[in-house]
Amino acid sequence: MNARFMFVAVGFVCWPMYSPVASSAQDAGQQPGAAQVLREEWLFQADGSPDMDRTIAELLWTEQLAARLQTRQNPPDLAVDLAALKAIREKIAAVTVIPHKPPVGAADVSAFQVTRTGESLSPEGPVEYTVWCWIRTRGQVLDVLGTGVSPGDLLLVVNRGPVRAHHFTDKGPNALDGKIPVNDGRWHHIAQTVLDGRLSLYVDGRLDISADITGKPINSGKSIFLGSADGSGARSRYCFRGELEGMKLIPRAYSAEELRQVYEQDADKHSADQKTRIENGIDIEGVYLAIRQIKRAIFMKDPLIDFTRLLFVDVPCYDALNHESMHRVFPQAQNNDGRLMTLDGLGPGGTLKDLTGQRGMFWRPDLSFDAKKVLFCMRTEGERTFHLYETGVDGGSIRQITHGLYDDLDPIYMPDGNIMFLSNRGNSYARCAVAHPSYVVSRCDSDGTDIYVVSMSNEPEYTPCLLPDGRVMYTRWEYTDKELMRIQSLWTMNPDGTNVSTLWGNQSTWPDMLVEARPIPGSRRIIFSGQGHHDIVHGCIGKIDPAQGFNYPDGLTRVTSERPWAEVGNGPAEKLENADYHASGRFDGYRCPFPLSEELFLVSARRSGDARFSLYLMDVWGNRELIHRGQYDILYAMPVRPREQPEAIPDRVVWPGLQSEGRTPEPGILFSNNVFEGVPDAVREQAVYVRVIHQDYTTFTYGLKCQMPDGKGDRNRSFHQHAGPPLTITGNDGIKRILGTVPIESDGSIAVEVPPSIQVHFQLLDKDYRALHVMRSFTGVMPGERRGCIGCHETHTTTPISESSIAMKNDPIQPTPPPWGSRYHLGYCADIQPIFDRYCGRCHQGDGKGREHLDLTFRPSADSGSYTEPYVTLTLGTERVHSGGFTRGCDGGVAGSLLPMVYPLRPEDDRTLPPMTAMSYKSKLVENATSGKHHEVEVDTLSARKLIAWVDLLCPYWNEDDIRSIPDPDASDPFFANSSYPPRTPGVRPFADSP
Repeated sequence: MNARFMFVAVGFVCWPMYSPVASSAQDAGQQPGAAQVLREEWLFQADGSPDMDRTIAELLWTEQLAARLQTRQNPPDLAVDLAALKAIREKIAAVTVIPHKPPVGAADVSAFQVTRTGESLSPEGPVEYTVWCWIRTRGQVLDVLGTGVSPGDLLLVVNRGPVRAHHFTDKGPNALDGKIPVNDGRWHHIAQTVLDGRLSLYVDGRLDISADITGKPINSGKSIFLGSADGSGARSRYCFRGELEGMKLIPRAYSAEELRQVYEQDADKHSADQKTRIENGIDIEGVYLAIRQIKRAIFMKDPLIDFTRLLFVDVPCYDALNHESMHRVFPQAQNNDGRLMTLDGLGPGGTLKDLTGQRGMFWRPDLSFDAKKVLFCMRTEGERTFHLYETGVDGGSIRQITHGLYDDLDPIYMPDGNIMFLSNRGNSYARCAVAHPSYVVSRCDSDGTDIYVVSMSNEPEYTPCLLPDGRVMYTRWEYTDKELMRIQSLWTMNPDGTNVSTLWGNQSTWPDMLVEARPIPGSRRIIFSGQGHHDIVHGCIGKIDPAQGFNYPDGLTRVTSERPWAEVGNGPAEKLENADYHASGRFDGYRCPFPLSEELFLVSARRSGDARFSLYLMDVWGNRELIHRGQYDILYAMPVRPREQPEAIPDRVVWPGLQSEGRTPEPGILFSNNVFEGVPDAVREQAVYVRVIHQDYTTFTYGLKCQMPDGKGDRNRSFHQHAGPPLTITGNDGIKRILGTVPIESDGSIAVEVPPSIQVHFQLLDKDYRALHVMRSFTGVMPGERRGCIGCHETHTTTPISESSIAMKNDPIQPTPPPWGSRYHLGYCADIQPIFDRYCGRCHQGDGKGREHLDLTFRPSADSGSYTEPYVTLTLGTERVHSGGFTRGCDGGVAGSLLPMVYPLRPEDDRTLPPMTAMSYKSKLVENATSGKHHEVEVDTLSARKLIAWVDLLCPYWNEDDIRSIPDPDASDPFFANSSYPPRTPGVRPFADSP
């Protein structure tokens, strides 16, 4: 089989290059080398080798861009640019596509097209063949030809330069990577042979590489696809782009000498074609580059680009751990080559200025409202922690704002002159991590005094941002009674920490992590980067409209549609921001969007094959222009220009003053006009109380990934649950204290007084204190705050006070503590096992007959580390597998508690649970122990209360006394050498310092 496809032109000899008369000011003053940088970038965006299809598409995109700009209120003058585009289009109209006569069934193999040939090997014949073709491309990763990806199939691809050969068997693809580059824009002859169970790859008549095939080779008998692996690549990013000629499939293996002769027979012809391509007027690359030059000039004339200077950081961060929060402080953020920079001139060759002149590490900066000062965080080379600083936008003197042994990150200017930032001054650790301090939203005065931790979160939070109405938007990671990985959603608060409300995504698997969010000017929508819990590199850009809903898929669109959401992939109901979006080149990650409008934004993007994030100007159609490629990663870019200052929201908090002064912070009030809002009538009929639970800050850590009580054991093989010490086998949890219960008024209202600045969540209880409905998210109040919520449903945003409700007509109620007190933390060994010993031992211990069904004898566990039996079986059941630090394949125990960290993790498990379907209300263990129906067993009232609460608290194993009594690990251990936070005595700071 032979086929050849190429483009020829008539009517002109050379291509007219565009030289704009009125180029934008941003392009002026480019330094030597800038033009080459742009040329290389533009070719990259065409996969290295623009063919005519790609060139015509670029022309169309440029014309559409110009048309959109001309509809603006103050449209730019594009006369010169449009005249140049018109001249190019007229020349292209004279170009005729003349394919060499193809065999029956063949067609053009250009961009986004796939051709199926009639050629195939007999499935019954010997596994011996040769397949070859001529190719010319500059692409990086391309399917050249193939029959599929199942046993018996063959496949040839270009893989980042060289060719990769495949012959699939029952043991795998037998991928064989060559060494000779073929994507240099010149013609190359490539061939794949199979003989005597050996796969060989030839390039230009020479053996490139050869290897034995693993598995039993067969022939699939399928016909060949040109430009695709299996025919599914139509419009695929891997569809072949370039020119392909002379494909042949022969049912015998050619020798090396025969393939050399085949190559030499046609080599002269292909060499001549390479030389005469320009002479015949086919400078497709030149045409494409001319269009790109015009396009850049048009792009930069957008009236929205009313600045010539940018602020950003150039930091070496993504050679470190890509975990969402662990990359941000110790020890991964110990690089010392970061810089805080401005760029004057929007393009390669612009003037760079280092604002600090110091070696260290930086994260996201902020610009004052008048654009004269820069607020930033920096960890200098000689320190282990980040502090806040301020300098002028032109550099100069640096003012240090915060000091100490804590990390202070990502500061922003506030309208009242204060500063909001992230800090781990709360002395808490992420419950699932290892000696990993949590940085949460905090505030201070402009001089660094009066520091308050205003967030109640135990887990790290991210990238606070000022909204036009004066509130602060930020990313909150939480897993209250949920799995720990998927919920990193957007929240808002007032600058004093009051009115904390979910904005979007608190019950959504997709996207995994909404971060670096910013409001879009003139819109109610938000732009963000969708990253992964363990992958902050390969994300994409999305938008949300909270007015359309609070969770996936409501109000969510994906802008960079060629990229799925990092780590979790795309969900079942994806919506694209723009159906006409086009990918330009292969980018494997987007970060740090800064919106200029609904259509235009700055963004950091990482090209495939390049470890660095570079800065681009981009629109929602996929058009993009390189602004700056730095030494490392260019992140958090923003225009240097004045911006509107929102009106300050007055403080409503009764600030308690310095912790050393010993004042008691005032309590707050949480109320609900109707806790039954949105729940079935059965709940209303049975609910009597609201249980108020406080999940304490995790202020302790082994610093080791194991749950052995003495902190010893194999760090890599211990059943560790990602942390140490975990408190329950059901999931990653903290110390939970029941502050008490309050009665529900007849109209469903409650008003409860709670301590300030702590996490609280609620459960609706029946008369026996069994949980009917659970909240699975936390809320709280600042000192003196009064705030409300609706029922236990998808959000707990604030709601207006109804003075007519029964609860609000009376004084707020202090929760009635449980019999064991509001400070006590239930544990299995101290509180639950004694109940079984007293009431169940006769049948389920010793010689009891019930022991063969459920053994309640206290004993070591054979598979669960320091967790004991019968605790493990009561919570997980008898069918379980511990793998990767967590439990899988669990059938669930008779305790009936939620099992948030038992795999598989399902998206629906993070949503509101239907009432009366789990926990103590449905617990077989509780039923058997309290009803008197199970062999007339009925435990005493206190034991029943403990057992019910224990199930509803997710079955804690160790109580607080157990945890506090565990010896501390040795802080001098080399394991902690790079830690800014070596282990400390738990008793020094048993509670977080907040506020």
